[in-house]
Amino acid sequence: MSKKLISTSELVGKRVLADKSSDKKPEATKKLGKVRSCVFHPKERRCVGFIVKRPDAALMFHRKDVFVAVNGYDMVDGRIVVRRSPDATDKGACKALGVSWDDCVLWVGLPVIGEDGESYGLVGDVLFDATTGEVETLRVTQGATANALLGVKEIPASLIRGFKRGIGTTLAVNGETSEEEPVIGAILVSDEVADLAAEGGLAAKAGEATAVVASQAQEVVEKVKPKAQQATAAAGKAVNAGAFATGRQIKRASGMFAAFKEEYDKARHEDD
Repeated sequence: MSKKLISTSELVGKRVLADKSSDKKPEATKKLGKVRSCVFHPKERRCVGFIVKRPDAALMFHRKDVFVAVNGYDMVDGRIVVRRSPDATDKGACKALGVSWDDCVLWVGLPVIGEDGESYGLVGDVLFDATTGEVETLRVTQGATANALLGVKEIPASLIRGFKRGIGTTLAVNGETSEEEPVIGAILVSDEVADLAAEGGLAAKAGEATAVVASQAQEVVEKVKPKAQQATAAAGKAVNAGAFATGRQIKRASGMFAAFKEEYDKARHEDD
C-alpha cells in the first residue's frame, strides 16, 4: 500500500471544518478555524496532529485552540473536516495516540544539529505520512537568501535522530520561557547529513556552467553566509518562543475585558 504524503507547509494556514452531520443534515459542517502548526511526538519521528487556531469571538474573547489527531480528520474537496469521534480531538486524541500533550513538540523552526555539533539551519518543512504521521523527509532552511544561493538540504528519515534536549536553542515550556531552568532543544541528525548535496542553489547551477562563474558565485556565498547564519539564529529565537510543550499556549490577560471597560469608562469620563 503506497503512502499518502503531506507536508507541514501544506497544512499550516488551511481552513478547518468540524463535522456536524446528522440524519436531517447528512453533510453539515461548521467552521472551526485554521491550522496554526503541526505537532510531533516527543521521542519518535512522527507527527501526531496539528493545532487549530479558532477565531476570537466578537473580535475580543479568545477561544481555546483545538488539537486534532493526525488520523482524526478527512480531506473533503481540499478542505480539512474533523471527525465527530471523541478520539479525534484534544484529550481524547492524546489518549488514543498515547502521548502527553505537554511533552509534544513543534518541529518547524527548531535548529537542526549534527551529532558532531555542526549546525545546518532550521527546520523549514517536514514531509510525513498523512495516515500514520511517520516522518519521510525534513527540509532545512537557512533563510531566503542563503537558500537561493546555497540551495536546500532535504534530510531523509533514516538520518533524523529526533528531538533532543540539551542542545540548540531555548524553548518555551507551557508557553513561557524560564530564565532559571531554561529548556534547550533541537532536532538531532546523523553526521552523514554533511555529505548530502543541497539542491536548487545558484552556486550549484553556476558550477554546471563554468568554473569562473562558479568561483564568483562562491565568493558571493561566502559574503552572504554569515548574515544568513545570523538571520537563522534570530529566526530560531523568535519561532521557538513557543516550540516546546504545546499543552498551554501563551494566554492573554484574564482581565482583558475588564481592562477594556475600565479604559473606556475613563476616556468617557475625561470627555465629559
